[in-house]
Amino acid sequence: MPALVGIILLSACKKDKVPVPVTTPVPEPTKWELIPGTYQMYDTLGNYMHDMSIQHWSAINENGDRKDTFQFTNFYGEFTFKNFQIDANITNLPKYFFYVGSHQPLYDQNNDRWQLWTYSAHYSNDSIYLSYKLHNILYYIEDTRPYESIEIKQIGVKQH
Repeated sequence: MPALVGIILLSACKKDKVPVPVTTPVPEPTKWELIPGTYQMYDTLGNYMHDMSIQHWSAINENGDRKDTFQFTNFYGEFTFKNFQIDANITNLPKYFFYVGSHQPLYDQNNDRWQLWTYSAHYSNDSIYLSYKLHNILYYIEDTRPYESIEIKQIGVKQH
């Protein structure tokens, strides 16, 4: 009889169900949210070079397509320019790649002309990684300055 009472008591006790809160997963930030900001730029040896900022603009064109633009201010410590961004799903590019583009002519702070050719640019862990070439072969005589051709790799650390 005590066993029967124990079974009845155990079966009568039920744990109240606690509702599990439904959480909506937080969406991963886009590169348009992550990349813009101010960066301290360093060479590959860790030497500070200059600060640079990136701003983002987005607009819808006449076809209803979204067009994104980055403005680079103080690029290489000399240049300010805008470049349209392409949001393509290309598998061999880093996840947060972005376009710096190729620009000709690009005017520096002394109004001298340059050509800029970008090899790679991407964002990872609050840093940007840039690889590009600057040269003035088309303009050095007219701009009365020595010919220069510079290949540059820089790492920019985002400032919060």
